[in-house]
Amino acid sequence: MRQELKIPHYAKPVLSRLRQGGALVRQSSTSEEATAKGNGYIYFTHPDGKTVGAASALWLIANEIVQPAGDDLFGGSQTYRVAHV
Repeated sequence: MRQELKIPHYAKPVLSRLRQGGALVRQSSTSEEATAKGNGYIYFTHPDGKTVGAASALWLIANEIVQPAGDDLFGGSQTYRVAHV
């Protein structure tokens, strides 16, 4: 039996936007935020372009709340979507 996952308060606004059909976008960056917290990436939602904090994005990805679209040129993913919108 899988225990229900508690969604952190900081990830809830992002998840709400994603459940409305948006996508989480990961972009390579050398900014301070990207290098210090985002593993070399910044994150935002599409189509609204709103910034997503690294902690929120990484939590959603690590807990498989969002699934990779597989649209990276090198076999990874630049965008992620909620599995059940």
